[in-house]
Amino acid sequence: MKFTARLSIFISLLVFLTMILALMTSMLSVYFVGEEKMEKHWYALATTVDQALIYQSPSAYDRWLPVVMHATSVRHLTIKDEKDKTIYTHISDNRPSFWEKFYTLSETDLALPQHPGYRMQILYVNPILSTLFSLPILLAILAVTVFIGLIMFWWIHWLKQQFKGLLLLEERSQRILAGEREGAEVSDEKEWPVNTSAAINRLLSELSNMNNERVRVDKLIRSFAAQDAQTGLNNRLFFDNQLATQLEEPNAHGVVMMIRLPELELMAIEHGKDVIDDLLYMLVNMLSTFIMRHPAALLARYFDNDFSVMLPHRSLKEADAIAAQLVNAVDMLPVSSNIEKESLIHIGICLYHVGQTPEQIMDNAEQAARTAVLQGSNGWFIYDSQVTNTVRGSVRWRTLLEQMLDKGGPDIYYKPAMTVKGELNHREILYRIHDGSDELQPAEFMPLVQQFGLTERFDRLVLSKTLHLLDRWPNDTIAVSVTVDSLLKHSFQVWLRHNLLEKEKSYRKRIIFELAEADVCQYSEQLRPVIRLLHLLGCRLGIVQAGLTVVSTIYIKTMPIEVIKLHPGLVRNIDRRPENQLFVDSLISACEGTNVVVMAASVRTHPEWKTLRSRGIGGGQGEFFASPVLIPPPKEKNSGKNRHY
Repeated sequence: MKFTARLSIFISLLVFLTMILALMTSMLSVYFVGEEKMEKHWYALATTVDQALIYQSPSAYDRWLPVVMHATSVRHLTIKDEKDKTIYTHISDNRPSFWEKFYTLSETDLALPQHPGYRMQILYVNPILSTLFSLPILLAILAVTVFIGLIMFWWIHWLKQQFKGLLLLEERSQRILAGEREGAEVSDEKEWPVNTSAAINRLLSELSNMNNERVRVDKLIRSFAAQDAQTGLNNRLFFDNQLATQLEEPNAHGVVMMIRLPELELMAIEHGKDVIDDLLYMLVNMLSTFIMRHPAALLARYFDNDFSVMLPHRSLKEADAIAAQLVNAVDMLPVSSNIEKESLIHIGICLYHVGQTPEQIMDNAEQAARTAVLQGSNGWFIYDSQVTNTVRGSVRWRTLLEQMLDKGGPDIYYKPAMTVKGELNHREILYRIHDGSDELQPAEFMPLVQQFGLTERFDRLVLSKTLHLLDRWPNDTIAVSVTVDSLLKHSFQVWLRHNLLEKEKSYRKRIIFELAEADVCQYSEQLRPVIRLLHLLGCRLGIVQAGLTVVSTIYIKTMPIEVIKLHPGLVRNIDRRPENQLFVDSLISACEGTNVVVMAASVRTHPEWKTLRSRGIGGGQGEFFASPVLIPPPKEKNSGKNRHY
């Protein structure tokens, strides 16, 4: 209850009690004073009757006593002797008016002093009670009460106006405590007390500056660990890290391209630094534009004049087409006429597969690039590594994915996520599909699912299977990944809300929806309504692949996130990589003051886990803890062989 409401209720109660007390004391005072005067009045009447009994017989009373009874509002008078025998009685024959019917009658018994044992009983209209409880008096009291009520209403309205600034300050404080700081930094000019409001404004401004500075430092740390300072692309360290992580996946294969440019330093001496900087800027934009067209592709500046590209799960045919497009695009660049456009780009291409080392792959790519340079003009060369390249065309991929969806979706696995105390934190849902005897990882087929527009159908099947698992593990939390493409579709939101509402809130609280960090930062505004809906339904939010891209960590403060999982590339050999340790320290520091738990994904060795624990990680998952376990599909009930007709 707000402060003004409590104050209004308290003061109104005091006024009401004061009014009741004043009314009761006034009525009691009038009653007791009136009763005292009535006793004196009846004593005088009793004395008169007592004196009359000495000189007159009771029959003579009829000449004067009825007049006295009418004047004193006595309705019935009776005189009795010592033997309780009635010697005189008289009833007033006056007909009462309409309002007199509502008068209060009282009875009293008076002794006659000069006639011991004689008593006079009278029934009379009590003027005190009849007056206090008469209609005019009640109407007057009601009018006064209404008048006081109107004054109280006006006074409470005035009080609320006076305390409106305090209410505004309280509401802003509640928003700040609820974590909604974005709209609370600027105060309303009506807030009161003014000094308190100004102090909160200053503290929020300083806190905002500190958060911005922390975000900037976090971004610098990420850039130091993953970015080239001049071009903004990923650096060699990050590329080698991601390639090593890719080679550790089952059935990993793909293409690496080494793109070699001329000696930029020598060209800068000959043509000028500004001209060469512009040329480098155009070449980087061209490469980024082409590589962004391919999901999961990675572009990095490997050396000063070399750029490397990793295309996971791609074939030589696709790499050959990309190289041809790049060479043709170079011919279209608006470069200076003094620069030889015919020898600007040379591309070396090689395949990679499980079992190779990053050093072998990059040596093969560099050898292919040197061969392309020796050929002279712009072109590319494919290193003959005699590696069997599995090629699946678009038609085969679509057929494979359609068949998988028609059969009920992918195979579901789970992998436990453990806390640093060795307790189960949650079970993460994983999925695989099969092409004959080959088991395909999500990194290989999910880009094609998105390319063919099958994400919503795919996510519905995965979530339907996941929701059934809540009954199988009634005490465990389940984490499941959802694509942003599906969450941004209204039809999927309606379906998801309907299916979640079918579950009890205690069930919904055990679901963690995991989203990629890069997608959350890119589509933060579009995702806010969906995230708010999931939060209101009781579901929880997790972030995966943290550290894969250089993004701001401001989302940690603005979204109801509970779990952040590091990208496997950051976890791999972190005990020997101080730059990755620095990134983990920065991320954990950004989560201070929140309920976010930072966890590591794909932990494989004890040194990795030991280093992560020393850095303050809250938990982890991976081969070090347990391998993924296949969840068998539920048995169909009432199958044909069990039916009885």
